[in-house]
Amino acid sequence: MSNGNSKPSFSSNQSDVLTDNNNQCQKRIGIFGGTFNPIHMGHLIMAEEVFKQRHLSKIVFIPTYIPPHKHVNDLAEAHHRHQMIKAAISDKSEFEVSDLEIMREGKSYTIDTIQEILNHYGKESEIFLIMGADSLNELELWKNIKKLSQLCHFVIVNRPGFKTEASPRLVEIIGKVSLLDMESLRIEITPVDISSTNIRKRLNGGVGIKDLVPECVEAYIKEHGLYSST
Repeated sequence: MSNGNSKPSFSSNQSDVLTDNNNQCQKRIGIFGGTFNPIHMGHLIMAEEVFKQRHLSKIVFIPTYIPPHKHVNDLAEAHHRHQMIKAAISDKSEFEVSDLEIMREGKSYTIDTIQEILNHYGKESEIFLIMGADSLNELELWKNIKKLSQLCHFVIVNRPGFKTEASPRLVEIIGKVSLLDMESLRIEITPVDISSTNIRKRLNGGVGIKDLVPECVEAYIKEHGLYSST
């Protein structure tokens, strides 16, 4: 449990200048949230493509404490998911991980996170919220989605089996300006058919996960006995 005096951390492999609110090179911040249960190669490929194609200053991975729109029976403890991300990005100077939502506890609403990110990096920063096409299907249900669309850019990345077009209801809520912005930032990558759900099923069934996650993540999972029924 966190206490009222604790502050969220932003762990990276770069110098402290990255978290300086006055640093002019930190204007385009990518935010990649999710359960990361566990983080896998698909997440990393997606982040790398968004970083390059949208010319971002960096990408911050933010694992949820409790996801508000999905129920996961085998959700690993938050500190384990945070540590796996930290290990997976340890050689990526453009990536960092924050425990912002973990420290906040409770359900993790994106609108609250983005407001905290803007407070941290400065209101002049441009925030790019990265999500897979699977999240687009439920975006209209998100808390304060209209306000969120005004605070940050949505970067939608294709995923096998999911449409990348916004629903009529979402368009009605966020408006045409936000829709056009979202469509202009949409990214198509070579489909990566890897999912955390499948990885957990393989581990629970005693099947290997080589090449699906970084070696350090596989080692961490084994060391801590995660996602195994034994």
